Amino acid sequence: MIDPCPSHGRYRLRPVRDEDESWMWSAGQEALRRYVVPIFGDDEAAMRGFFDRSWRNRLAVEVDGENAGWLEFALERTSLHLHDIGLLRAFRGRGLGGCILEDVCRYADEHQLDLELQVLINNPAQRLYERMGLRPTHYKMFRPRGGWTHEPPREPAD
Repeated sequence: MIDPCPSHGRYRLRPVRDEDESWMWSAGQEALRRYVVPIFGDDEAAMRGFFDRSWRNRLAVEVDGENAGWLEFALERTSLHLHDIGLLRAFRGRGLGGCILEDVCRYADEHQLDLELQVLINNPAQRLYERMGLRPTHYKMFRPRGGWTHEPPREPAD
């Protein structure tokens, strides 16, 4: 497990519990909907299916005993693949995401792992990732079943 760097004491990671499902679903919808819907459309059943397949792989992020968000990653042989950092609205804009990402980068460096992530093209979190030393290296291309019904955004949103 990634060490939450107790010297700063800003957050704690813990395994998810059944009772986390509700707040993680609600917070994820609120946080990501504005990036997912313009690209993939407003298919709540598909979003729910994606969430149901992955939420138990997360670690909950707590700040002062309160649920603050989640971290989801996968360790591979030579890399750490960061799937998601999600923060509840009350914890955004306070440097917590950067703190978590610093710890993820430190962990990858200490274990001699490459750090990889995917980010939606319209997600402004790209700026944080670039400040932390991540760089775009390739594009993932996608075509939904039956083709596109609308033109997805091509540039990051502000």
